[in-house]
Amino acid sequence: MRVQVTPLDRDMDFDTLASWDVVIIGAGPAGLAAALTTAHRGLTTLVLEAKETPGGQPQFLYPDKRIIDIPGFPDGITGEELSSRVYQQAVNALVQFRFNEELLDIQDTDQTHKEDSLKSVVTNRQMYLCRKVILACGLLHFPRKLPVLDALDSQQVHYKVPRIADYSGQRVAIVGGGDSALDAAVMVLERHGQMDLIVRQDTNGKADTLRRIQDSLGRIHMATEITAARITDARIAGTGLELSLSDGCTLACDLVLVQIGFLSSEDIFRRLNLRMNDNGSVAVDSYFETSRAGIFAVGDVHGDIKLVVVAWAEGIQAAIYAFKEITSPFWLNEKRLRDLKINLIGDKLAEAARARRSLTQ
Repeated sequence: MRVQVTPLDRDMDFDTLASWDVVIIGAGPAGLAAALTTAHRGLTTLVLEAKETPGGQPQFLYPDKRIIDIPGFPDGITGEELSSRVYQQAVNALVQFRFNEELLDIQDTDQTHKEDSLKSVVTNRQMYLCRKVILACGLLHFPRKLPVLDALDSQQVHYKVPRIADYSGQRVAIVGGGDSALDAAVMVLERHGQMDLIVRQDTNGKADTLRRIQDSLGRIHMATEITAARITDARIAGTGLELSLSDGCTLACDLVLVQIGFLSSEDIFRRLNLRMNDNGSVAVDSYFETSRAGIFAVGDVHGDIKLVVVAWAEGIQAAIYAFKEITSPFWLNEKRLRDLKINLIGDKLAEAARARRSLTQ
């Protein structure tokens, strides 16, 4: 049955809504794609973002890095530009946003709207009633920090890649061995900076990126850690920070960029009483719905492939499933039953085939 979509009214007073059709947690690639999809289908859509800006990891981790694996951008596109474009597209579609709001809980209520049971999404600032929730807040939430550097309480220690102007031509120490650290190292070297890469064990980033660093004369300290750090008198030493390394080296640098991964949001998901996978991600079915009916999860919260285009695809699919649940009651449950029957038939046919093969052997 084809559902007639009623576009959102541009004169709608969203601030007076008693409840929303969809609340999306996270304004990264998956959340923005889901929001675009639900809003284009006439659903009132609210996006809650814990940070002060939209964009997720492309905006937070590498705003100046050109992403080259996005279809349609043959010359690549920076994380900042990509985030800005998709966010503006969502705003144009009448998606509503609330920033600096961190998810605390999702509660079931006894209230209903058009026969849908409403959920209460509780943040550190407010409570929102809605029919469906899409979790797109990312599995990896807060950057891991180094106590030896945090003790300095210095603005020269960064956990997010700084703007180009902040490190162009300067001496930069980068801590980490993953792709984010290697990409940052290349960016520094391409802008005529001096770069020391400090890797605690072995690098697990792309081999070709590592070769680019070596070809650009970047210094790499393998199996090395920072054992001590101090702030120097920039007027005398002309540096700002001095790092002592476990390999016996002492580095003078203008800033340090730490890229050693993120702390998991697993505690948040367990607090929501969601079924989890062994690796700490959220378990979902083939429709991206979690163990709690009406709560979907997309992107890094459950997926193994950490690509923008994959996050987009999952956000769009979950949004369509949420839309069909709202506009076609019992649609998803009926489809699940049909798929289950098909799977059971397939399993029986496979079992019969195995039995026939065993008899002929």
